[in-house]
Amino acid sequence: MPELSEILAAHRGSGYVVAPAGFGKTHLIAESVRCADARQLVLTHTYAGANALRRKMRELSVRDGACRVDTIASWALRLSLSYPAASGWTIERPNQEQWAALYGACSALLDHPFIRRIVRASYAGLYVDEYQDCSRGQHELVLKLARDLPCRILGDPLQGIFDFNGEPVEWDRDVSAAFECLGQLDTPHRWERAGSLELGRWLRNIREAIDKHQDIDLTRDRVSGVTFKVANDADHLIQTQANACRYFECDPADSVIAIHKGHQQYKVKCHLLARNLAGRFSSIEEIEGRDLFSFITKIERARNNKDRLKRLIAFAKASMSAVPEHLPAATTRGEHVLIRGNTRNPSVASAANAYLAEPNSINMAGFLTALKAVPDTKVFRADLFNRTIGVLRRHALYPQLTLTEAAEKYHADFRNKGRPIGHRRLIGTTLLVKGLEFDHAIVLDAGSLSRKELYVALTRGARSLTIISCAPVLHPTD
Repeated sequence: MPELSEILAAHRGSGYVVAPAGFGKTHLIAESVRCADARQLVLTHTYAGANALRRKMRELSVRDGACRVDTIASWALRLSLSYPAASGWTIERPNQEQWAALYGACSALLDHPFIRRIVRASYAGLYVDEYQDCSRGQHELVLKLARDLPCRILGDPLQGIFDFNGEPVEWDRDVSAAFECLGQLDTPHRWERAGSLELGRWLRNIREAIDKHQDIDLTRDRVSGVTFKVANDADHLIQTQANACRYFECDPADSVIAIHKGHQQYKVKCHLLARNLAGRFSSIEEIEGRDLFSFITKIERARNNKDRLKRLIAFAKASMSAVPEHLPAATTRGEHVLIRGNTRNPSVASAANAYLAEPNSINMAGFLTALKAVPDTKVFRADLFNRTIGVLRRHALYPQLTLTEAAEKYHADFRNKGRPIGHRRLIGTTLLVKGLEFDHAIVLDAGSLSRKELYVALTRGARSLTIISCAPVLHPTD
């Protein structure tokens, strides 16, 4: 009997595979592409997912040129911008409200006979990963591609946590009713590889309970690798969260993720927790880089050099702990410092003076890196900090660009390459960590999570899982 990867590779129609978290979906796609005899287009919803697919392709020695891996968003944007006359699309960086229009424009573009010929000449088949996270507009785009290419979609309806302003794909209506079921994955490979098969089987049972809308009693039937910490009230919850992260013990090489709910207010809670932990954990930013672009706008709109330095210091305070107490008073006021023997952190003061004298990107990066080098300051938003340094370095290389233009170009490359995860201990929301795998996961407030968010959060850690909640019995709802 052929393997599922061979079935997918040979399939010539439109079919789907149900793939629970950690059950080998990425491996299956890579293995299936390796079985193919011509180039495949592999699309996914997130940049993290694209990176994971590329890594798995390399691990399985999938030959160069066997596929193109991209996000649906990036692929649709690139195609539409390549043919602006036919697509009617010229916006290089769509805002949140414009993406739906882009998918409509790209879908219409795919009706042009010459575009259909280009697609057929470029690819022999299509894979779409994380399909439960597609919007209706993305789904319509995939249906257009499926007219010309064998289409295999993979996903898990229990991980569909993006709402797209109320227009997400509905699995029963849009997938199972319209595509042929090619199989379902049933082995918890993520935990098997990590030597935590008991945890994987426990999560498989939890998945079944969540799928059936059943309550989850965290005081019963826990297995090795699962820790439950109960908080008595809201204040105790905050303390418990901080202590669980601060005193978490594991091999220094292991990765740890602390997870909050996906709503905007919880993004702020992620940053606050990271600040309180003084850099032990770093907070993940959204891929769009809103705070980065907000900072750049403030710098460009500053009235004078003094105002620019004060805004630069405000950015440093937003991404690093203990900033004010390590700056000379004059620097804090945006003024030049006369450096003496008792000047606080003279290297930082010198860098600030250099920026005041010549407020360019090189000196801006120099001030931030000098401040980071102070032993008592800790970067707790490393993602934001590192991206900002990347933009400044890009601007230094291309000074003919405005700072915003340099940021746009940096952001375009960032979107195409995906998010690099360098820090080993991170804090993020379910929306930001979905698709990522870590050695250990800490669910910071399990009682606040919806049914699907809870499943996403519980399945991020391959070796251990720590669950914090104000209630021992969870009643997850939609």
